[in-house]
Amino acid sequence: MSYSKEMIDAIQNEELEKAEHLLDQAIAGDSDEDLFALVETLFDLGFLNQTKQVVQHLLTAHPDEEGLKLTLAEIAIEEGNELEAFEWIEKVDKDSPYYVQALLVSADYYQVLDLPEVARQKLEEARALLPEEPVIEFALGELLFASGKYKEAITHYEKLIVTNHIEFAGTSLNGRLGNAYAAIGDLDSAIDYLKEAVDLQETSDHLFQLGLVYFQKKDYDAANSHFFKVKELDPSYTSVYSYLAKGFLELADEKRALEQVEEGLFYDRQNASLYAMGAEAAKILGDADKARHFYQEAIALDPDNVTMILEYVQVLFVQQAFEEALAVFEPVLESGEEDPQLFWYAAIAYNEEEAFEEARDYYDKAAVYLSDNADFLKDYAVFLREDGDRAGFINTARRYLELKPDDMEVREWIKYEDTL
Repeated sequence: MSYSKEMIDAIQNEELEKAEHLLDQAIAGDSDEDLFALVETLFDLGFLNQTKQVVQHLLTAHPDEEGLKLTLAEIAIEEGNELEAFEWIEKVDKDSPYYVQALLVSADYYQVLDLPEVARQKLEEARALLPEEPVIEFALGELLFASGKYKEAITHYEKLIVTNHIEFAGTSLNGRLGNAYAAIGDLDSAIDYLKEAVDLQETSDHLFQLGLVYFQKKDYDAANSHFFKVKELDPSYTSVYSYLAKGFLELADEKRALEQVEEGLFYDRQNASLYAMGAEAAKILGDADKARHFYQEAIALDPDNVTMILEYVQVLFVQQAFEEALAVFEPVLESGEEDPQLFWYAAIAYNEEEAFEEARDYYDKAAVYLSDNADFLKDYAVFLREDGDRAGFINTARRYLELKPDDMEVREWIKYEDTL
């Protein structure tokens, strides 16, 4: 048995120290044929430094072997050494039998540089040279998919499906097609392809993606059915718990939503979305203390999420916890956040705490944005009346009545003020 083969066996047995020793022996004693095979296997396994050592040794005996140079280019791309990668790619001539491979590596290079159009040009050039090559078709599909050009990506994936290709580099073509169709809003086609992917290989990812499409269709029972299958295969698949919780909330089953949140938090205590949904479920169930706890955890993880902060404050307002509400507001307000709902809630809290100057300041700020919000205008009018700003009250109340002309209480307020 060659040292190369022994080395691969050692890697597969997780005997890495032994594998390093065998690498030196392979370079010193194995045939070039064995070493070329070792390069391919090591690269596929992700042992880039070891691959590089073997390639550099082989290049001393085969300095014109362009396949080896392209391997070094691929390693350089993986390691983030783009300039080195470009230099190796440029060493391959157009009349070389490795030129198409060089174009493929070059496409990877330009994609890493976030130049997808240049990458596409390289792949189109490769396809012109080898129009029937499925690897190039797949590479074009992947590039377009990654660039958000889903309709064009679908064309390439479907060409491969028609020619009986099911999978490339561990990627399910049915799965890709399902996700691409979902991205362009064709949910029925997405379901068809994702079902095919699940039938061929029932993985957690395929089941989750299929569940997501049903979720997009608002078929929450079907979505949850697939999400539960994901849990059965992999209970630590943390993304599934947020969708299960949301699905049960949509089905008005807050108790089961809360169960999913608590189960998900066992695996992932850094998931702000889970805490937020737990808070929503607890709030509906009337457990204000649990809702507060969940909101506190969510905001600690995502302190800039204004929507979540506003939802938390609503719970605090119900409990008359205005001082605590201000403690939540103030860091966000001090950061310069310009949110009219935030200004309004801050005004309410300051008013309840009898900090009337601050309340007036935030009512005025909110009024810039909420001049068409009847609820705000009535609240603002009440504040202005209590604050003694008669002119401000009348102007605001009249604006409110333009939106709610049947509110006789406010009409009486204005009538009373006019008599003074």
